[in-house]
Amino acid sequence: MSDFTIRPLASADIEQIKKLHATLVPVNYPPSFFLHLLIQNSYSCLIALEPSSGEPVAWVSASLHKSSNLIGSLEPHIQLLTLGVLPEYQHRGLAKRLVWEVIASLHKDPSTPVPTVYTHVCTSNTPAQAFYESIGMKFLPAPKSPSGKPYVAKNVYTYPPLWAQKSAVGNNELFESKDAYVLVGKITA
Repeated sequence: MSDFTIRPLASADIEQIKKLHATLVPVNYPPSFFLHLLIQNSYSCLIALEPSSGEPVAWVSASLHKSSNLIGSLEPHIQLLTLGVLPEYQHRGLAKRLVWEVIASLHKDPSTPVPTVYTHVCTSNTPAQAFYESIGMKFLPAPKSPSGKPYVAKNVYTYPPLWAQKSAVGNNELFESKDAYVLVGKITA
């Protein structure tokens, strides 16, 4: 895991990251999404390069926000936007390292506490849910839910029906729903 080079996204990487993204996630982000990752100060995107080839094998993107009605905080927080690791590089600690490093890239003042982190995860993507729980995030409870059921954000993901993309995207079963859970937590290295 330590052999991977992790660095910020550069404009020359965008086409490769779009292809990598399309391989792993069936959400069709517009070109402006990738442009924002490059030019907005409140956004960060890191890529992991395979040691021998130098090709991108993973990425993470996140944004820093001043407050959030969703998670009920007036404090700054970080939203993990996208995270993907090619299957042959999974279970090596790379996703965890990417998350820690993207948080560090957005939390620049060590004299302040690390902001709360949140993300949306497709309700059918149980491996991603388990990953986020393993790094300290918890399901946001539904408002006024006595049973503590998780909050479900409806129609978060917009993508073509799965029958239309069977050949394009691996792991289709992970994205059977357009709804998402919200996971929230304090993440420290």
